[in-house]
Amino acid sequence: MAPETTPILMYHDVGYADSPWCITPEQFEAQMKFLKEQGYAAISLTELQESIGRKRPVPPKSVVITFDDGRKGVYTLAGPILKKYGFTATIYIVPAWIEGHPIPPEEAYSDFLDWDELKELSAAGFEIGSHSFFHLNLTNLDEAQILHQLQQADEIINQQLHIPVPHFSHPYGAYNDAVLNLIASRYQTAVTTEKGFAKLPGKFARQMVLNDTSLEKFRRLLTPPRLSLAMIVKNEEKNLAQCLQSVRGLADEVVIVDTGSTDQTKRIAAQFTDKIFDFLWIDDFAAARNEALRYATEDWVLVLDADEVIAKEDHSAIKEAINNWDISGYQVLTRNYTNSTAMTGWQPCSPADSYAQSYAGWFPSLKVRLFQRKEGVQFEGRIHEMVDSSITQNGGRLTVLPIPVHHYAEESKDPAKVQRYLELSRKKVAENPANAKACFELGILYKEAGQYADAEKAFSDSLALDASHLAPRLNLAIVQQKQQKYAAAIENYQIILGKENIISPEAHYGLGFCYFQQNQLEKALTHFQQAVKYNPSFVDAFINLGAVWERLGGFQEGIDALQDAIALSPRNARAYYNMGVIFEKTGNLAQAAQNYQKAIELNYARKAEIIPKVAKMKEVLADDILSGAPYKAQ
Repeated sequence: MAPETTPILMYHDVGYADSPWCITPEQFEAQMKFLKEQGYAAISLTELQESIGRKRPVPPKSVVITFDDGRKGVYTLAGPILKKYGFTATIYIVPAWIEGHPIPPEEAYSDFLDWDELKELSAAGFEIGSHSFFHLNLTNLDEAQILHQLQQADEIINQQLHIPVPHFSHPYGAYNDAVLNLIASRYQTAVTTEKGFAKLPGKFARQMVLNDTSLEKFRRLLTPPRLSLAMIVKNEEKNLAQCLQSVRGLADEVVIVDTGSTDQTKRIAAQFTDKIFDFLWIDDFAAARNEALRYATEDWVLVLDADEVIAKEDHSAIKEAINNWDISGYQVLTRNYTNSTAMTGWQPCSPADSYAQSYAGWFPSLKVRLFQRKEGVQFEGRIHEMVDSSITQNGGRLTVLPIPVHHYAEESKDPAKVQRYLELSRKKVAENPANAKACFELGILYKEAGQYADAEKAFSDSLALDASHLAPRLNLAIVQQKQQKYAAAIENYQIILGKENIISPEAHYGLGFCYFQQNQLEKALTHFQQAVKYNPSFVDAFINLGAVWERLGGFQEGIDALQDAIALSPRNARAYYNMGVIFEKTGNLAQAAQNYQKAIELNYARKAEIIPKVAKMKEVLADDILSGAPYKAQ
């Protein structure tokens, strides 16, 4: 048995205290009896660590049993049961609590072992570890304070029990780099409260046993859960290998359902899995997704598209998440990478983000990507298919997993593909005419296709069915604005901002744009300022703020706003163009020419009219001003 798959069980107390951390003697005996009947043997953390260090297997069906805090029930109740079944355990103690120091009220639900009882347990083969001297959150301390906590605990354990202290349990499961560095220099192992089977240096994961842990749930804690990746693909030869490579070591099974590829997609898939199946496309994404679910066999399912990846550093979070059987599904934020700053919720990429590739930023979307494979749980929706409601309808519990899926969409969408999606969405609405969400989804597709009148009708239909959601009204206002229906757009933006407890940078931006078009510059200025106040990453709002200041004669304020835009989006051609306009108006032709030139290099839409303008400026300026001089924003 690989030591990496050995479960480490985390207990606190055995007794009848009113605490989720205290399980009854009857529960504990049932669990130990189950382990014995299933052929498990308890090994020590020292044995486990030796196997890891020597890269040797542990005995089949090994388990490590641990108790945090050093509570009295471990001696009086758990000890005899463990002895009965031939098991031992590791006990992490807090010396200050044994020595009579004040105990926090939340920890005073039961009594603690004394030194004589610990001596007896140690002589019986129990390992004694440190839980720090005062059970403080070590991440709140400086390095000297951390070291003092560790040294105090080790010294008193040495004095009282005459044994070394090879093992440590992080109080509250909390650690940082400073803590880990000190732990590594003092202890063979250290455990956390993180769920799962990870055996990372200084932070072994454990399986938490609480008073509501049923025997069935306990059984699940003993073996690592397994994960299926379920995908549907068509003509994804450019993307598929990157996607599948990103989940190597994470997914135990890869299921690929191909809906009609004519390129090398299936050949590439075969390099990663032999579970490749054909599915006749029937204009229904949910049907294709459910076909992939039909072939999945593992405990959990992860859903990705071929142009998406999971970061290697996020594998551990997923492995921990699937050890929580109380959760049925996890909603995961998708970072949809794009250079279009106009997308709702757009955020600039951090320079340190290695997954950003060449994109300037991303916008978010949220849906279930990871869920327990259960009968009755399936995708719904001909297009924009989701599994979320199916999980909740089956009594499942959803929560958010705080890691991203990285999605690399094409900047320009294939018009034929857009039309196919529109046709599917129209069919979905025809089949569900009273479904406000389906109407909203159709409106989004019309909006993305530039069919604003059709989008306006779809959003209006959605609001007529359900006016409680803001997204349809916001998008209705946007497409009205794009059709120059400024009065109608202003009315809808104001409805959004008039709702209690609603802060909408997008609505402020829309109002600013409409007022700007109506030459109501002071009103426009106010709303653009509100937009950037509530969303300091709102690039387009900064750009338009610069334009308003330029019209009002506030040239330095305009330059400041545009510099903020460029700092957020260094390749934004419109920001450089607007900067050029301000510098030209103030007579600074050198800076005007440099900014216009940058806009040209970034393929600004109006570059044809500014190319001759830059040429004339160069005639006026001395040749050496711009020759070879790198661009530098002022």
